[in-house]
Amino acid sequence: MSFLAPAFLWTFVALAPLAAIYFLKVRPRKKPVTAFFLWQKIFSEKKASALFKRLRDVFSLLLMAAAFAAIALALAEPDLAGDERKDLLIVVDHSASMSAKDGTTTRLEKAKKRARDLIAGMNGTQRAAVASFAEVTRMLAHPTRHRKALLEAVDGIQPTELPSRVESLRALQPGDEWMKDTRVLLITDGCLDEPDRLPGVEILRLDDGAKNAGIARADLRSVPGGPQRLGLFLLPVSSFPAPVKTDITLTHVDSNTLVKLIPIELKPGENPAVTLTLDDAPTGRWKATLGLEDALEADNTAFLHVPPRQPVPVGVVADDPFFFQNAVSAFERSDQLLALAPDAKSARLMLSKSKVPTDVSAIVFHPAGESTAWAKVGDEIGTPVPKVFIKDHALLRYLDAETMSFAGARQITAPAGSVVLVADESGPPLIYLTRIGAQTVCVVNLDPLAAQFYLSAWFPVLIHNAAAHLTHREDLPPATLATGSSARVPGRADETPYGPILTSGFHETGEWTLAASLVSPEESLLRNETLKESLKPIASGEAPSYWLLVLAILVLAGESILYHRRKVG
Repeated sequence: MSFLAPAFLWTFVALAPLAAIYFLKVRPRKKPVTAFFLWQKIFSEKKASALFKRLRDVFSLLLMAAAFAAIALALAEPDLAGDERKDLLIVVDHSASMSAKDGTTTRLEKAKKRARDLIAGMNGTQRAAVASFAEVTRMLAHPTRHRKALLEAVDGIQPTELPSRVESLRALQPGDEWMKDTRVLLITDGCLDEPDRLPGVEILRLDDGAKNAGIARADLRSVPGGPQRLGLFLLPVSSFPAPVKTDITLTHVDSNTLVKLIPIELKPGENPAVTLTLDDAPTGRWKATLGLEDALEADNTAFLHVPPRQPVPVGVVADDPFFFQNAVSAFERSDQLLALAPDAKSARLMLSKSKVPTDVSAIVFHPAGESTAWAKVGDEIGTPVPKVFIKDHALLRYLDAETMSFAGARQITAPAGSVVLVADESGPPLIYLTRIGAQTVCVVNLDPLAAQFYLSAWFPVLIHNAAAHLTHREDLPPATLATGSSARVPGRADETPYGPILTSGFHETGEWTLAASLVSPEESLLRNETLKESLKPIASGEAPSYWLLVLAILVLAGESILYHRRKVG
């Protein structure tokens, strides 16, 4: 046996004054009487019963000492099991898959019932806390023995359309300094994004026969080949034990038009992706709906948004503008990222050779002369050997800069504060970004003619990347975001992302529309056979302290009856 609060054992010291009270004798006062023979009978009766009274006083003392000892032991909280008692942290998974129904009861309702049963049956020697878990872990009740507060916290857990994020549980690693005296109990259906990365928590596994199908991935975007061509991508999954036939309804929400009805057969597990090219398809809001009754409704619809096509007007400043103009025209015919500006004033981006335009961001090839975008233009570099410094930069996406020819590159110096992406092994920068006031300039240190860059496959790639980066279009939101995620919205005054988005559907953020869907294979499949229950025994019933207090009350009641009879006697 061990004690959870051994400091209270010092209360046993109070037994000494308790015993002293019983052994304390009061000296009677002497008074003269006129007739001694009248008191002789009383003295003889007292002398005959003195031994019995002394025994009765000792018995009363023993009862009071036993009651006091029981109270002292109750305060010290004895643990008869002998193992180390730890606080409990009950974490209830309320991610999207927990809303799946098997009959009329959802998994979340079953999980909350199991949590309530744990709290109701807890041994009073332990404290407990309650948390919810989905894309983040939220503490709902801090460690306490107050069962009502814990039960109210469990009752307050609501269903969500959010996927699980095991990473959010990593801070609850038992054994860490602040968690070393805590056991973490996770009540879940096992549909987690990374179950193999779970920290050392104890699993209370929920399982049922719920059957479901859903859209696990979705995308819709402009594709080359025409001004109104969209490419659709859908990835359906199914947990039905046998193949099921159904339809995917594709609707243009803005015009309320049924565009396509796609018949499919869903087999158990992940199915082949549905890909489709839509001609004469307008931009705006779209919706793909799986026409099937199943356990989880939230993943049957994918909400998609294709922003209106707004090509960036591009101006050209060069003695030989032919190749630059044709490159812009090619982009205008394909994904409509760029369009030739009618004049320099309307251009938001400039393609230039040797000169830096004013008041507008620009991509400048073959720097020459004097400019604030470079300094100390010297001789040509004999044979440039490029070295990439920032490989994951958006401007170098899909670009193998180390295989490019930088013929005609010159010995130049980039201004202070510039971001050098590629440089010659001898030091001079070959591709870098620099700021001039509100203007951003991308300098490409090569001669397009000498390097035959116009004929290189890297020419349109570099133009596309630089144009998207300089006009802040490389991070446009996808057609649909996963619920629980955030996105940077073009045109927002501040730089903070919008979100997290908690519900599926369309969300208006000023001039921009964001679409969110529950696109998570783990949530849609509703099963994970690899995660097993690992709950260890939990002390239940009333604590030993409770029974010690009951014993103390009974002993005090018995001593009170004995004392009353003694007084009567």
